[in-house]
Amino acid sequence: MHHEVFKKTLTTNSFKSTFELSERYFRTRLSHSVSLVVKMVEEYREGFKSRQIKYPTQLSNSSVQINK
Repeated sequence: MHHEVFKKTLTTNSFKSTFELSERYFRTRLSHSVSLVVKMVEEYREGFKSRQIKYPTQLSNSSVQINK
């Protein structure tokens, strides 16, 4: 009986430590990725010019009819 409890405790502890390590790894990787994505969006916005649609498409007409 004691052996089974010890084995279960060991398994639970190893699972927790593995989870904590993976959580730290992903948190670190995401923090680097988020800053990269923010930089890319800012660079994209600098080169982006807003355009206005002069001629409505069928899709925009149908959305207007749906909203009425």
